[in-house]
Parts: sequence; structure tokens; C-alpha cells
Amino acid sequence: MPSIDEEINRLQEEIHKTQYNKATEHHIGRIKAKLAKLEKTKEERSRKGGGGTGFFIKKGIYPTVALVGPPSVGKSSILNSITNADSRVGEFDFTTLTIVPGIMEYKDMKFRILDLPGIIEGANEGKGRGREVISVLRNVDLILIILDPFKFKINYILNELNKTGIRINQHPPKMSIIYNERGGINITTTKNIELDMELFSAVAREFGVVNADIVIRENLTVERFIDGLLGNRSYIDALFILNKSDLPEFREAFESLRKENIDPVPLSINKHKNVTLLKSKIASSIKMIKIFLQAPDKENLNNEPLVLRAGSSVEDVCRAVHRDFIEKFKFAQITGKSVKFPNQQVGLDHIVENGDKLALFIKKG
Repeated sequence: MPSIDEEINRLQEEIHKTQYNKATEHHIGRIKAKLAKLEKTKEERSRKGGGGTGFFIKKGIYPTVALVGPPSVGKSSILNSITNADSRVGEFDFTTLTIVPGIMEYKDMKFRILDLPGIIEGANEGKGRGREVISVLRNVDLILIILDPFKFKINYILNELNKTGIRINQHPPKMSIIYNERGGINITTTKNIELDMELFSAVAREFGVVNADIVIRENLTVERFIDGLLGNRSYIDALFILNKSDLPEFREAFESLRKENIDPVPLSINKHKNVTLLKSKIASSIKMIKIFLQAPDKENLNNEPLVLRAGSSVEDVCRAVHRDFIEKFKFAQITGKSVKFPNQQVGLDHIVENGDKLALFIKKG
């Protein structure tokens, strides 16, 4: 019986050899579904089997930005330039063998920046600590893909991320699935959407979907439909950075990326060129909100807002003010968009919104 890797290679080869046309569309679609199932099984087995100590990054109160790219393109130098970190800088590949964090301040906002080991081909198979690096990327708010004039071929990095279920600069498929006990597969769409119902039904059956109502609200490719069925993809925004713009070879690399519809941020750490622009790009790529703290029954504690990532909870607010506030927390009173009426009492899990005025009540002693 062939191994999972052998079966994956066989299916990939079959897709490669099969000429795509209307007659083979269904056949290729079913192969892609089988391939996605096998890759999911392989990923699940690798997680159970261990394979290294791994990296663990806990969500903090500040948005997390990861620096990734080939080895020795200047990630550590960039980290040192935009944060308070002191990452080792070397002339050899794999200078960064662990995660080096730093805090970037821009205007009244703070961001946690992570310098990760370089990604090489085969990272999704575990080469170069690739699985550990990619596991971190699933939990960040923004990815900075760092390149330079000598290492600017982007496809292998995108392929490594794609193979592990990370979809950059995409949104989740607009579709929903309601599983039923009987009735078969019923696919409906909103207006002006055309798709091959028979093909999509066949793909769904490959994933064991037998009885379900599937509603699709945008034009989807088979690949995007498979992503929706799997439901385990990570959708993360990314910026492309082309470092070392002071070198003569920069222009050719820059134009090559532009031809691939990639608009990289030009950067030179040596000349300190466009460092502020990079900070601005990072800040504008992540949605932030401002919360105004109040003392109970008094005016604002100060006029300076607390800046947090969108989607933060009252617990995140407590953590930002003082860690002890979580243990001593009684309730919070909020006036603003996130509540139905002024001074509404809420708990730690309440999600705050931009402009909320919040008073924290804690236990004495």
C-alpha cells in the first residue's frame, strides 16, 4: 500500500499531466479534493508525532507582526531599526535560530515584532525548523515578507505558506454549510454567481459531505471551495519588503517583482531609508481601536487613549492597565458602541469597540 507521500506525489503528477479543459474539469477537481484530504491527514499526523520543541507565541495586547523570508536578507537589521530589540546580526545564513521579539512604537500605537528563522524550500516538511516557524505565523496579525536584490524569488515562500494552509492577502470563502441527517447535498448561490453544481457536489462528497445545505455567496474556484470545506485555513495580510535598496542590483529585482503584481516597500537599513514609511505601512495594515479609561463616577483618568487591536476584550484592557486587575476584577462599566445603554455592566469576555469609555471595578485588598 503506498504511503501518504507517495499518494500525494502520484496525484500531483496526475494533475500536472492532465490537460485542463471542460472535459477534464470534474476529474481534476476531484483529484484536488483527494489531494487536500491527504495533505490534511499528513499535517494532523505530523502534529501528533511531535518533531521538535516548537515555538509558542501567546496573543498579547499588542498586534503581532512576523518578519519572514529567505535567510540573510536583513530581517534582524530591520527588527533592530524599527524596535527596541537587539537581534544578533550576522553575515551567514540562519543567524536567527530562535524567535527574537521587539516592540515597535509608532505615534500612539505599539506593535510586537517577531524576527523568525529564514524560510527555505521544504519548510512545510520541517526543513530548517520550517514547521515551527509556520506554526507561529498562524497566530500573527501581519506578515512582512522580507526580500533583497539577491533573494527576491517569491514563489517558493508563497508555496510553502500555501501548502500549510496560510492564505495571504485573501479573505475566507463566503460560504456556509448546514449539515443534515438526510436530503443529499443542496447547493444554492446568491444572484449573479455561476458555478458547476455537479462538480462542487462531487468535491463535497470527497470530503464525506453527504447531506448538507451549502450556501455560496461569491464566485469560488474549486480550490477556494475546498478551503471552505476544510475550514482550517489561516487568512493573514502580508506586506512585501525589498531590502538593500542602496545596492546597484536593487532596480532589476524591484522591477521583476512589479511584473509579478507585487508592489514591495523599498527599504535600505544601511542608509536608513524608508524606515518611517515601513512603520506607517505596518500601522495602516492592522486595524486598531482607542479606549478611554475612566475612574468610577469620575471624568477620564487622562486624555490619552489606550490603543489596542480591534477585537480586544475587557480582559485585554485589564492586562494592558495592570496584570493584577484580572484576578481582582469585579465588573466593568462601559458607555459606547459596544453596549446597548450608558454605563452598562459587562464581564471580562466583553468585546470593546473604538471610542468606548470604560471604568474598571476591582475587589479591595
